[in-house]
Amino acid sequence: MKKFSVLLLCLLSLKSWAIKLSDYSPYKFEALFTNPVCETYSYMTPIVSENGKILESKPKNVYCKPADEAASVARSDSPQYRIIEWISDKDTKELYLAYLSFSSKNVVKALCSAVSKGVKLSMVLDGGEDGKNPSPNKDAEALKKCGDSSLVQVTYRGSTTGLGYAHNKILIVNPGSKTTKVLFSSGNMTGGTSINHENWNFVTTSGKSYFAQAHVCVIESMIKAGDTKSNFTKSLNECRSQISAQPESDIQVFFSPVDGAQALAKVTEAGNNSKLIEAMSHRFSGQLADLFKSLLENKKEIKFILDDDIYWSYKRHQNVGRNTSFEAFKIYKDLIEVGMKTRFLQTNQNVFQLQHNKFMIFTFEKGGAVFNGAGNFTTAAFTKNFENFYYITIPEVVLAYNKQYDLYFNEMATVDKDMPRDYVNP
Repeated sequence: MKKFSVLLLCLLSLKSWAIKLSDYSPYKFEALFTNPVCETYSYMTPIVSENGKILESKPKNVYCKPADEAASVARSDSPQYRIIEWISDKDTKELYLAYLSFSSKNVVKALCSAVSKGVKLSMVLDGGEDGKNPSPNKDAEALKKCGDSSLVQVTYRGSTTGLGYAHNKILIVNPGSKTTKVLFSSGNMTGGTSINHENWNFVTTSGKSYFAQAHVCVIESMIKAGDTKSNFTKSLNECRSQISAQPESDIQVFFSPVDGAQALAKVTEAGNNSKLIEAMSHRFSGQLADLFKSLLENKKEIKFILDDDIYWSYKRHQNVGRNTSFEAFKIYKDLIEVGMKTRFLQTNQNVFQLQHNKFMIFTFEKGGAVFNGAGNFTTAAFTKNFENFYYITIPEVVLAYNKQYDLYFNEMATVDKDMPRDYVNP
């Protein structure tokens, strides 16, 4: 009887231990960044910076054009290279994808080849502004002609009652299998895989992990019940309630709009407990901007890298690229002028090349964390859009993001005094 009691206590103790993603086999987490390889684009005639320095060109490997894609994706550590490698693997039997937009010709080609070999493909894409009459994606629809059309299912979501964009960015390889691969990113399956500045997270895990099963739930719920917010919420919660595995302690998963409030609460907690916040986002407004304003007023150290469209929107008092002058004014008035250490990536708005990363790195007295995902740091991302967000404390992932941030902040980004005085593109 005594031996049985000791054994029972041991089993209960084991069950109470926090489960980490790395406890599963297989396990691999690879954080990759586009870091495009681009030509040096010189001005027609030299121009002057705000501090009087002569500028001959835009920063190399920051300002890019579509012609730079080939060199950018040829590297074996480029996100697009890894995406195609996953799709083309001989063990790939089924694929789930969910993206706002889909147009990368190389990814389309790889998917077409996979379908021709019998790989099953289920896609969820944003259908445009009219949710009742979605606009079909020509590249996605063309995949039905690559093999047996019954293998390809394309579902369009977003912009219906209570819902905004279908803004998820997820790829799942072999959902529900012994080995499941999950990709989540800031980027779409567009130029985001090559010349945008983006982060891509490639996770290989057991199909039995909560992480893997939760991602299957969100894709299937969008397909089956993504027509309204209430239907989606009910479907997602019911699916997740059937997962017997415990949520992992080192990577917490949030799916908006269902989990938006919890995601915001997690960022607020981390922000209040951190000694340093280092962030990047393409858009920045709403509750997170209010949080950062409060943190700055309480003397929290915050570093932020923005697309230079924000800089020019503010300086020129007009919308530039995909950023607005109102948004830029608020960022300057409430954050930059209050003490946020800000730098800009000088991207090419003429071809909608973006600084499209969306992540925050929190440094605590001991350890750190990364908050990242598909959504911009806006109110809609947490309350209306279909989004996937993550709070990660895996040490090697936090380290990878810290190294990349140092590269962005110290080498690739530009301080305002070194920005061009005039709005001129090569």
